[in-house]
Amino acid sequence: MTYLLGKASVEDFEAWKSAFDRFDSFRTDHGQQGYQVFQSVDDPNEAVVLFEWADDEDPRAFFASEEMRERLAEAGVKERPEMTELEFIDQKSAQHPSA
Repeated sequence: MTYLLGKASVEDFEAWKSAFDRFDSFRTDHGQQGYQVFQSVDDPNEAVVLFEWADDEDPRAFFASEEMRERLAEAGVKERPEMTELEFIDQKSAQHPSA
C-alpha cells in the first residue's frame, strides 16, 4: 500500500469537499484504496487528505495528469497541491481502561 499526503488551499472547504466526494469513483478507478480528510484548525480553507493507494498505481502521476488538474480547479483548489509520498512504519491507538 502506498500512502500519499495531499495538502491544498481551497476557495471554500464545503464546496471543495462536495466536489471531492463526487470524484471518489474517478480516484478509485485509478488506484485509490481509501482516504482520511482533515481540515486545518488555523485555516478552515486548508484541506489535508491522507490517501491510501494501490501499490501497482502511481498516485503522483495520477494527480499530475491533465484530467486531474482540471478536476482540482473545478473543485476550487487554488494552487497545485503539496503532495508527499509516505511509507507506513507504525501505529498505536490510545487504550482506555475497562469501566
